[in-house]
Amino acid sequence: MDKSLKNRSQTCVCGSGKNTTECCLALLEGVELATSAVQLMRSRYTAYVLGNDEYLLQSWHVSTRPQALNSENTLQWYGLKVLNVSPENDTVSANNTAYVEFVAAFIDTNASPSPGASASQAGQMHERSRFLFEDGRWFYVDGEQIASAAHYNFSLPGRNDPCYCASGKKFKKCCGKNSG
Repeated sequence: MDKSLKNRSQTCVCGSGKNTTECCLALLEGVELATSAVQLMRSRYTAYVLGNDEYLLQSWHVSTRPQALNSENTLQWYGLKVLNVSPENDTVSANNTAYVEFVAAFIDTNASPSPGASASQAGQMHERSRFLFEDGRWFYVDGEQIASAAHYNFSLPGRNDPCYCASGKKFKKCCGKNSG
């Protein structure tokens, strides 16, 4: 699944409210480096949405980076909310570490359905990610999964709404055709 950001003026999938050109696109294309941990986290989320394994590996710190990623992932990401960034102003701390807590919503298209249910299942991932500033750039190091009783409201686009993956297609003609 290697999608691209075809409509560069569309709002970025990372939830920043900026268009893709002003947000994650320059990072994903290697034109710019992330200037903060939260910017790197948002661009990594966008890379997950687009299936851009190369960017994910390149932005992963060498101490924890896997050899490869499973590009046959059955998760379709459709929402991101940044909950907390520390240090608060997202600057480099004394130990060059920053943390970003977020919730990301997904549809698992390979979920085992219960009798009478669709094969797709919606879910959320709540994580506190650790980032390291080294050699003039930010890297993702690792993340702590948080089991949370709080549920954050994410809603799927309507059938005729633009797809959340920024393909420029309607949801029903893109990621929605496999989601139930």
